[in-house]
Amino acid sequence: MIEKSIFWSATDWFFSSILYFYQSNGKFYRPTCVSEEQYLEEIRFFKLEEYYKRYMDNMDEDDHSSISDSDKDFLHKCWDFFEEPDSSKAARVWAVLDVLAITLAVALFIVETIPAIKKDIESETANWRQLTFFIIETVCIIFFTIELIARFISCPNKLVFLKTAMNWIDFVTIMPYYIQFMAENDEGQALVVLRVLRVIRVLKLARHSKGIIIVTKTLAASVNELALLLFFWFIGVIIFGSIMYYLEFSEDSKFTSILQSSWWAVVTMSTVGYGDMVPQTPFGKLVASVCMMFSMIVIALPVTVIVSKFTRVYAKYKDKL
Repeated sequence: MIEKSIFWSATDWFFSSILYFYQSNGKFYRPTCVSEEQYLEEIRFFKLEEYYKRYMDNMDEDDHSSISDSDKDFLHKCWDFFEEPDSSKAARVWAVLDVLAITLAVALFIVETIPAIKKDIESETANWRQLTFFIIETVCIIFFTIELIARFISCPNKLVFLKTAMNWIDFVTIMPYYIQFMAENDEGQALVVLRVLRVIRVLKLARHSKGIIIVTKTLAASVNELALLLFFWFIGVIIFGSIMYYLEFSEDSKFTSILQSSWWAVVTMSTVGYGDMVPQTPFGKLVASVCMMFSMIVIALPVTVIVSKFTRVYAKYKDKL
């Protein structure tokens, strides 16, 4: 067993750079914490010297991401500044300010719906509350905009940046402000939707929480088990919703359609039980009992698999972070 094993004599920093070569179809990237001499030794160790030379020959002068050029080093430091709060004291201060700005923006979104405050904000006559909310909102948006633009400019891989969901969340959270500002007093339905999108700002906090990052990664790794759970749940909703409709349908019944009955099935199978729709006939109650047992037994099976995999993947990512 030992004879067939492979032992890497390189550090994680080196190997991640080599792994990037294979993942990016032949591109090289030298970490800023590794000297050029050490990096070249690692290239020779993995027998990639020929590929590295060819890559350097084909690169444009402005794309030397593997060379410790002063401009590139500055961009890497900027990227670490925004992405790694522990990289410096200034980065930690910025991270704290970012969290405060997000919290303030979300609080503003909630407080402005209080009837007394909402009346002043929507008033056509200028008042201190309207001005205060506008100033705070504008300052937060400027802060988020500067951060997003700076992160995009300093990002080592622009394509990966554009593919990352969190970056699109950052973009969506600032767009409603600019669209509303340009639309002035237009109260169309589209602007109402844009106002609702502002609540997505709370997701920006995920960038500063390692726990949320770990949970997101573990859920992504358990997508097959989650799909199995949803499949069983969907089958149960359709079957029990259809049966309940034909058993309980009457002029006075709330089971007016299969769609309405499916709502009852969703509430019952999730063990919420609002009580807004209940079966009245004996056969309907029997079907409801079977539905409850189905949700506890059949849906519980994939949940155990999900929990087991979740625990395993959680421990794996927790060690990495």
